[in-house]
Amino acid sequence: MPEYDIDQPRPKTRVYGVLLAAVVAIASLVLIAITQEPKSAVSSPGPPETVSVPQIASTKSEAEILFRGKSAAVVTRKIVLPFGGEVTNIGVNEGAMVRKDDVLATYTMDRESMMRVYQTLYPERVQALKKTVSDYRTELEKTTTVALPLKRIDLERLEKQLANLRELNSKDMASVEAVKNKELEIETIKKQILELNETKRQAETALATATEDLRFYEGKQKRDLDLLEWQTNRSYADSRVAMDTAFVKAPIAGHVMWLASELRVKAELDKGTPVVKVAANKPMVVKCKVHELDLVRLKLGDRGTVSFDAMPTKKYACKVTRIPWISRNPALDVPADYEIECVLEEPDEALKDGLTCNVRVHIAQ
Repeated sequence: MPEYDIDQPRPKTRVYGVLLAAVVAIASLVLIAITQEPKSAVSSPGPPETVSVPQIASTKSEAEILFRGKSAAVVTRKIVLPFGGEVTNIGVNEGAMVRKDDVLATYTMDRESMMRVYQTLYPERVQALKKTVSDYRTELEKTTTVALPLKRIDLERLEKQLANLRELNSKDMASVEAVKNKELEIETIKKQILELNETKRQAETALATATEDLRFYEGKQKRDLDLLEWQTNRSYADSRVAMDTAFVKAPIAGHVMWLASELRVKAELDKGTPVVKVAANKPMVVKCKVHELDLVRLKLGDRGTVSFDAMPTKKYACKVTRIPWISRNPALDVPADYEIECVLEEPDEALKDGLTCNVRVHIAQ
C-alpha cells in the first residue's frame, strides 16, 4: 500500500485556500462600498430637515394650492306666478341677456284672479263709506244751511208777534189766551232748534268718524293696489292694457338661467308656479371644496387665478371672499371639507353658471 504523508500539505490545496480567502475579502469590500452612505462634505451644519405633511389639494409649490371648483352667480332671483292664468306670449329664451323690468312673458289671469282684481279696484267697504260720508254731508248741509236758518226766522217772527200781543193785551185789545198760545209756539220752535242743533252735532261726529274710516280704507286700498300692480307688473290706470292682462318682468339685470318646461304659449299655469330664474352675471364666484389641511392655510383676501375647462386659454383673477366656519361633513369618521368662495374680479359675458374650473390660490409662505 502506498503511504500518505498527512502532515505535509500538497501545493494545489494551498493555492486553492489562498484564492478562496481573496474572493471572500473582495466580496466583503464590495458589499461595504454598496451599503455605506457617503459623508457630505459640509463645513457647517445645515438646518434640520422638515417633515413633509401630505396635502389633499394639488400643489405646485409651497406658495400655491390648486382646487377644483364651479362657477356660480352671487345673486339669483326666481319668479313665480302670483296669479293663475293662460300664457299668451314668451319673449325670451334661456341664456338671454335681460335688463331690469324687461318683459319676459305675458299671461291672461283666470276668473278667480280677476275677482281679486275687482275687489282691490272697487272694494265694497270703500264704496259704502263713500256713500255714508256723502249722506252725512248732505244731511249736515241741509240742517246747517236750510233747517236751522228757517227755524231761527220762525222764532224771530213769533217773538215779534208775542211782543205785539203783549202790547195789545196791555191795552185790552188781545186776550191772555192768545198770548199764552203764542208763547207755547215759541217754546215749540226753541225745542225744534235745540233738536236741530243736536242733530247737527251728531251728524258732525258721525261725519268725522266715517271720514276717518274712509281715509283708512282708502289707504288700505292704495296699498292693496300697489301690491297688485307690483305682482302683475302693470298700472291699472292705463286703459290701453286689458284689465285681465299681467306681465312677468325681470327683477334684476342679468341672464335668464332657466325657463320652466311648463311655460308655453296657451298653457294654463296655477298660482305659485315657478316660471323663470334670472341670475346677475356680475359679480360671479367660483365655489371650491377644500380639505381641512388646506383650509387652515387660507385666509380672506388671498388671490389667485381661475381657468375654466371649457376655456383653457383664458385666465381670470380671483380673490378668496368666503371661508366657512362649519364643515360640509361634520361626521367624526371622515376628514372635514369646506366650501369656500372666490370672487372673479373681472368676469365677462362668456361665463355661465356651473362651469368647472381649476383655481390656483397663492398663499403667504
